[in-house]
Amino acid sequence: MFLKRFLMSVCLVVACALPAAAMAQPFHHGWGGGASDPMPMPMMMLLRHVNLTTDQQTKVHEMMRANFAEARPLMKQLHAIHDQIADKVMSPGTVSESDLKALQSQENQIHQQLDQKMLATALKIRGLLTPAQVAQAADLHTKLKGLRSQMQSLLGDDGATPATNPAE
Repeated sequence: MFLKRFLMSVCLVVACALPAAAMAQPFHHGWGGGASDPMPMPMMMLLRHVNLTTDQQTKVHEMMRANFAEARPLMKQLHAIHDQIADKVMSPGTVSESDLKALQSQENQIHQQLDQKMLATALKIRGLLTPAQVAQAADLHTKLKGLRSQMQSLLGDDGATPATNPAE
């Protein structure tokens, strides 16, 4: 039983670290001219299909570079917190939730700051789009949501957690 709880704790630490690692090394996409800039995947997918002008592409790149530069120190802090959590979980002796509360609070604050920065950047980018481009992006977004819903229906993934085997 102890081993099972320990492994679940390790998995939790790894699961918390993966999204941060993914954000720390964002998807790169070249926009002509050989430039390669970090962009969040959903935003990039939508922007690729709204036919940005060269001027819009340049402005989007500038905004994303600025956002990434501001987010980098926060990501470093987040990685340091995840390392501290992992160190505590892997340390000898008992570890309780209260031992990790302060680190978890710091982690939540950083995630909130990152979310705010990303939302502000998304709104700035949206402000560059013409009404027709916004409509195109909205249409694609609706279609993608529909496909995701169809996949969940087909696969039976309703968000419920799978039943555990009582024999374990």
